[in-house]
Amino acid sequence: MLRILSDLHLFDAATQVRDLRQLEPLLADVHTLVINGDSCELLHGHNAGRLPAMQRFFRERVPEVIFVTGNHDPAISEVHELLLADGRVWVTHGDICFDDLTPWSRNQPELVALVRAELAREPAGDYRAIPVRLRVARTVAGQLEEKVDRLDRSLRARLLWLWHTFLPPRQPIAMLRAWRELPARAAALAAAQRPSAQVVVTGHVHLPGVWTPRPGPTVINTGSFLAPLGGHLVDLVGEEVGVRRITRHKGGFHPGKTIAEIQLSPK
Repeated sequence: MLRILSDLHLFDAATQVRDLRQLEPLLADVHTLVINGDSCELLHGHNAGRLPAMQRFFRERVPEVIFVTGNHDPAISEVHELLLADGRVWVTHGDICFDDLTPWSRNQPELVALVRAELAREPAGDYRAIPVRLRVARTVAGQLEEKVDRLDRSLRARLLWLWHTFLPPRQPIAMLRAWRELPARAAALAAAQRPSAQVVVTGHVHLPGVWTPRPGPTVINTGSFLAPLGGHLVDLVGEEVGVRRITRHKGGFHPGKTIAEIQLSPK
């Protein structure tokens, strides 16, 4: 069984995962584990010394582990997207669905400027093309200056994080807009450039859900391991994609109720 998780945000003060052993129930009977971006907080060299132990934890429990890059771990691997099941399942973190990558961020004006500067270095690059978008997104992520300390768990740091997240009001409004637009954006990107994809698996926006835009592939967002919305996991077994809620029980995270089952069509 191949299982996809996303947005664990390990080492971040906001994650609900305080001990990696909490994740062990999600790893049982898994032969391939895909962590679809933002596995941990790695920007600006944070936690680099903790990364080998984190990777070893997963690899000691699952035969194959694939780390797909996200905007918080842009250099964790060379894998920026995955095509599974003969291209019928496309896995990407999801920030490339937006021209400004994280439109709800307080850093949004800086993101726009950094994207433009990066594109100016490669005038012939077509920003509509997925490889270009991925290259720009990962480069920009490493350049972005964080306005809050994401590792500080103090009450003061938490209040500062809330302040920077919800003020000015344009930020939560932009988040709601991103939630609304992601399914159509992901489906359109896949239809144009990953036409064999029948299912698109994303993270990034932290809104767990399953959508079937018409026309286009089914779009799944795995949510996150942050409160309050929680997350889903995605399983690929043979010709079927299953989506299950992630639940908490006795301090650990467990596969919960099945949300959707999607039968892949022959290629």
